[in-house]
Amino acid sequence: MVWFPTEDRDGTIIVTLTNSERNTLQPALLEEGIAVFRALAENRPEGGIVLTGAGEHFTCGMDTKVAASLDRAGQKQAAAAIDAFAAALHRLPCAFVVALNGNAIGAGGIMALAADWIVAAQGNYKIGLPEAKAGLPFPPIPQAILDHWLDPVWRRRLALSSHLLTPAEALTAGLADELCMPDELLDYAVARAKELNGQRGFAACKRQLRAKANAEIDAILGA
Repeated sequence: MVWFPTEDRDGTIIVTLTNSERNTLQPALLEEGIAVFRALAENRPEGGIVLTGAGEHFTCGMDTKVAASLDRAGQKQAAAAIDAFAAALHRLPCAFVVALNGNAIGAGGIMALAADWIVAAQGNYKIGLPEAKAGLPFPPIPQAILDHWLDPVWRRRLALSSHLLTPAEALTAGLADELCMPDELLDYAVARAKELNGQRGFAACKRQLRAKANAEIDAILGA
């Protein structure tokens, strides 16, 4: 089963997370995502990359039923897959835009923070990091992404309260960079990815900007 189908939109690759009604995550899906994004990193699309979700949700995070069924070895494997998936997103060398089409809960918030730009559709849905409520502390690499890319005040508020934000509130908190109409989301995100990636110095500036975070991620993976 393909959970991450791709579409080439005139040089911009659109990757769509597709898994059941709520686009929840599980180890096999994460492994597929790791392979997809590592391949894209090795063959950089000229127009950058856009990640979105199928249907009404971006992703509602880990599949709690699958997580509850894992034995200790399975839990260890799942944690490693989460770290590797987050690292693969964060290390993309070209422009990476997340197009939030609906609920982005838990891992969805981390996936957004790993992007260079977050475009959120206007609508009645939530964005947030409710790991404390779910009883799932952040794995090391998602925590590193939080530490580097979310303002400390909002990091404290969201990580400890599990409060979920509307798209407009996410814009204030730094979990979104722009809002647009739902029917314009993908076109807008593709245009933004092309614009970012089309700058002559974009790749070099991104490499500089992410150097400290990537060094920390390398240290975690090598531990």
